[in-house]
Amino acid sequence: MTKSKMESENALPCPDTPLLPAQVSECIVHRPENVSDVKLHASFSDVEMEENCVQGESRDIARVNNSAKENTEDDSKVKKDTEELKQNGEKKRVGPDGGWAWAVLLGSFVVMTLVSAVGPCFSLVFSRLLLSLGSSSTTVAWIFNTFSLVWNVEGPLVGPLTAEFGHRPVAMVGSLLTAIAIMASAFVTSAWSLFLCFSLVGGVGAGLVVTTSVLIIPLYFTRRLGRANGILMAGTSVGQFVAPHLITHLQEEYTFMGATFILGAIVLNTCVAVATFHPVEWHTRHSGRHVAGSHRQKTSVHEPAPTSRAKCDTSLRLLKITPQPGSQQQELSEEGTSSSRLRRIHGLLVRVARSTGRDLCILMSPPALIIGVSSTLVINGYLNFIMMVPFMVQAAGHPLQASAWCVSVSGMCNLLTRVVVSALTDCSCFNMFACFVVSIFAIAASSLAFTFLTEMTWLMVIMGVWGCSVGVFMGLYNLVMIQYMGVHNLPSMFGAACLLNGLGFISLGPLLGVVRDVTGSYAISIWILSGTEFLCVILWLFMPAAVAREERGRASRRASRSNHTTDPEKSNRLSEP
Repeated sequence: MTKSKMESENALPCPDTPLLPAQVSECIVHRPENVSDVKLHASFSDVEMEENCVQGESRDIARVNNSAKENTEDDSKVKKDTEELKQNGEKKRVGPDGGWAWAVLLGSFVVMTLVSAVGPCFSLVFSRLLLSLGSSSTTVAWIFNTFSLVWNVEGPLVGPLTAEFGHRPVAMVGSLLTAIAIMASAFVTSAWSLFLCFSLVGGVGAGLVVTTSVLIIPLYFTRRLGRANGILMAGTSVGQFVAPHLITHLQEEYTFMGATFILGAIVLNTCVAVATFHPVEWHTRHSGRHVAGSHRQKTSVHEPAPTSRAKCDTSLRLLKITPQPGSQQQELSEEGTSSSRLRRIHGLLVRVARSTGRDLCILMSPPALIIGVSSTLVINGYLNFIMMVPFMVQAAGHPLQASAWCVSVSGMCNLLTRVVVSALTDCSCFNMFACFVVSIFAIAASSLAFTFLTEMTWLMVIMGVWGCSVGVFMGLYNLVMIQYMGVHNLPSMFGAACLLNGLGFISLGPLLGVVRDVTGSYAISIWILSGTEFLCVILWLFMPAAVAREERGRASRRASRSNHTTDPEKSNRLSEP
């Protein structure tokens, strides 16, 4: 027998080849006297199996250590490349910009059309029910703002959830919850049952599906991101334009219960839309490009050497050890499986919590803080304003159909400005900062002017101006985050802004309801909203200073890192003879 043949017979079994008789006698785990022990421990925990297999690997320890030393330089190179990728991510990360990306954009557009219109049309759907129940303005404010709170508080969680499960499963769950919540709201008989069905369940579903639809677009588009963002945001305006007339028609034909149930069935079509949310890697052209934020890595950068537990699992599989039904081995196997599931669930929760905490740390950046605070005040302001418009119009003696026309006019103007402004952002001469600040000022001014008018014609004119202003603001909302924080920080920035928005809804919204109940006037509540929006204009004037401070901080950190890497080299040169 040759030397090579003897070595092959004495070697440990390879996971890809079956056990040979000559190998079984040399492997400690597979010796006849130890096979029974292996069977007895087949259902033990992973730690115990690892201890048993370590005993059978003593012969390979030296070889594994040598291979680990040989791969040290490769590992350091991989880590270095990874750090460079994180630092220069914006330059290296691009999306497909075509093909299936248009299907994803269409799915996101449908979601924004059907789901995002639910908030602005809240009063049109439930105003008659709430007025018939005699609900106070404070109760109405709690129902609407709790829905917005739950929607926005989910923002920091959606990024980690999509990293764990993918965009399509998360969006699918959100679509189902939203449709179920709206259909269940058709059978409510009190304000608090509406609070449970619509505000809590509906808020969870809407937050999942809408946030996922927003976050997936930058993964598929890079060069055409402005155009894609305009089409995406136009979905909200289309829904806001079409939904008021559809809702009033359904309520006239089928009463509140039938109209609300049909509306929930229409929203259920978003399940088909989110089915297009494929992982972006499926549609990335093989040109050495990397797609930003597609999924956070769940494993290490380099593949580790086979562990003892992996070898032990292979050995047990080759021996085909299966516990007998009703035996002690089966009971131990079931206990091990349940404990393994608990560990996986615990690990998932820990990863999501840590990732959420890291995302919220972005608010330590001054530009991120300005974006988050301003978005909180403006979004709270215009959503609470559109919620009060139907009540104000009906209080002025106009019918509910007139309220629907006010909301529709604002939605149509919103649609036009979103598409136009988002397309203009691809031009190099476009000043995003000035346009964004002017839109906030126009929202505040038009909301304030609405309180001094009573004629329907002028009310619709002001709603058109207000809709144009909101369209500009929301058309630039995501792009402003990308410009100041980078596309790789968009999930973190969007999630942190959503959390601040939720805190604003739960604090500012109910306060406006109390003011309305105490004063008996919607105008005073809108004055408060306009004042907070004017404050945002002043806040944005400090953005250039915040950006300059952020750049100085980055420069100082880069300088400190360069000094830290050069100092050891200098000390080594001084120590040489």
